[in-house]
Amino acid sequence: MDVLELIKQRKTIRRYKEKPISSEIIDKIVEAGTWGPSVPSFLQIQPWRFIVISNKNSIARIANLILKESKKSTTGVNIMLHSASNIIKGAPIIILVYNSRDLEEIKHKFKVIYSKFSKIIKTAQLSAISAAIQNMILAAEALGVGSCWLDTPLFCQKEINELLDTTDELIAVLTFGYRIEEGKRSIRKPLSETVRHIR
Repeated sequence: MDVLELIKQRKTIRRYKEKPISSEIIDKIVEAGTWGPSVPSFLQIQPWRFIVISNKNSIARIANLILKESKKSTTGVNIMLHSASNIIKGAPIIILVYNSRDLEEIKHKFKVIYSKFSKIIKTAQLSAISAAIQNMILAAEALGVGSCWLDTPLFCQKEINELLDTTDELIAVLTFGYRIEEGKRSIRKPLSETVRHIR
């Protein structure tokens, strides 16, 4: 399939069949993530870390942490958290995406580079991780697997990290499964409203 057509047809899927996803397909999705751009390329820094969870009890525990947080949150936030909890609970596979902060770890080794780029390191790492996420959800779409990119679980980062015994920075939770809904795609603004050309 043409890549542009794949991008256009991909929709967020929030409800999944109970049908399991094979390890082979999950490996392909994760591998696609690892082919995102590294930052900077000459240092070979690949700041993403993935925790892949297929254990139903572990998925339910994360969903319940988010549900618990929703009950303490203000209106609006609690609705988003409640929705995220339901999406996660119904997914056969979730992938937690982390920032390993590898670029920050080597700052003593590359003092000159670090001092010049320290202000943009956080943004550079997030850009690379976001590209990895996009690769994964597009790969999933190409393999017939639905996906959802969730940011709201970040409200529970501390609790989720304690559960998973990690100190890395949680960036997103991705859910994957075979769809039982069509999903929706919002209408995109015309290029004339979002693009400025300088020729």
